[in-house]
Amino acid sequence: MENLEQQTQVINLGKQFVNELGLDSSEDTFSKWMAHYIAEKMVQAEQSPSGQGKNEAEKECFETILELWKRRWLLPSGHRPLEKFGPILKVLERINPDRREPFFYRFSEPEILEEEKTDAESKDIDDYIKMILQIDKTARIMIDSLLRQGASKAKNEKIEELLKYSVNLNDNDDAKVIRILLDNGLMDSTNYKDADVQKKYQIEKIKKRIDELEKFAELNELVIENYRKLLSQL
Repeated sequence: MENLEQQTQVINLGKQFVNELGLDSSEDTFSKWMAHYIAEKMVQAEQSPSGQGKNEAEKECFETILELWKRRWLLPSGHRPLEKFGPILKVLERINPDRREPFFYRFSEPEILEEEKTDAESKDIDDYIKMILQIDKTARIMIDSLLRQGASKAKNEKIEELLKYSVNLNDNDDAKVIRILLDNGLMDSTNYKDADVQKKYQIEKIKKRIDELEKFAELNELVIENYRKLLSQL
């Protein structure tokens, strides 16, 4: 292990696994055995006399916990530490709210609209393309908001502890994503240190998102009206 702080985090992570797997579980023999095994390794590491024996016991304990962390998604259902976030992570495998490319187009807005249009028909088409891109952008805002709300419902004290202890581990991409989702999504990579500037930035970002959603409401009415016209013609 690199340092004492990381050693402590791994041990605390092991304790979380023991609690998750359940020492007293009578329904799942494998989980009960694994919980006892990890607990035994932690006791050996703690109680071994100083020297080579203690170092070996600590090394085996840490490696056991880290190996179990790597296999966390292979644990029996009901004992996976981040299991509640499983559906959210699966959704994120299919979509990425932060990517710049539209969901249904490879090109950016400037590339799509880069050609100069002189006739009225082409300009009308551009108007529809702009509306499509606006809907795509708004969909990202909605999806991002709903993902964060879903993540907040899955959060509990046990999850927060687990995320805290896994922060310095190498194999923690899922934990990183969950930590991002549990953030309010109103800060960027600049990480403003001044509280007043940070608050102002958050307010402006919320206002901008509201504006985008209001534009979508207008487009929604436009599409509904078009369907009403079609319905009246049938």
